[in-house]
Amino acid sequence: MTGLAARAAVSPATLHRRFRAQLGTTPLGWLTERRVTLARRLLERGEERLDVVARTSGLGTTANLRTHFRRSTGLTPGEYRRRFTPVP
Repeated sequence: MTGLAARAAVSPATLHRRFRAQLGTTPLGWLTERRVTLARRLLERGEERLDVVARTSGLGTTANLRTHFRRSTGLTPGEYRRRFTPVP
């Protein structure tokens, strides 16, 4: 966030405060939700392994994927995939 704040010519605290005021979440919270959204799309295709989904979405590890995904959706990635992947 320090780099982003520098590019915006504000302090990290000011960036955090303005981000929360405008979007209702922190910069890290916003980024994590974007990553979970990408993971959801990848899981809906039903083709990628969970470790690949984790890396591709920017969440890094399957443990991080599981933690953030469940926090956001209430489901594990595997449960989500089974529920939302179309049956051929």
